[in-house]
Amino acid sequence: MSNRTSDLAAGKADGVLFTDDIRCPVHVADLAAALLELGYSSAHGIHHLAGADAVSRHTLGVLIAERDGLDAARLPTGLRTESTLPGPVDVRLDSSTTQRHLTTRLRGARQFLAVGD
Repeated sequence: MSNRTSDLAAGKADGVLFTDDIRCPVHVADLAAALLELGYSSAHGIHHLAGADAVSRHTLGVLIAERDGLDAARLPTGLRTESTLPGPVDVRLDSSTTQRHLTTRLRGARQFLAVGD
C-alpha cells in the first residue's frame, strides 16, 4: 500500500482510501515469525493472526504517509459502503487467544508504522 499511498498523496493515481473499511494489518515479519512458531508447536485448531489494532484503510494510509514524510491531508477519502465493491466492510480479528500462546508479538499498524521505527 505504500506506493499506492504516495501516488494518491501526489495526485498521480485516482482512487480513495475508505474511512469505513476496517482491517487489522499485521507486519509481515511478525506474521511469518508467528506462523513458524505455530508450525513448530503442538498447537492445533484455528488461530487468528492479525495486528493488535483495527484501522480503516484511510487511517493506514495516513500512518504510511506520516512515516514517509508525505502530506496525509492530500489523501482522498471515501466510503466503502457507497461503492459497489463486494465483501465485508469491517473485518476485525481478535488474536488475543493466539497471542497468549506465542512469544512473537503481533504489532498493530500504529506501532509498526510509527514515525522513527
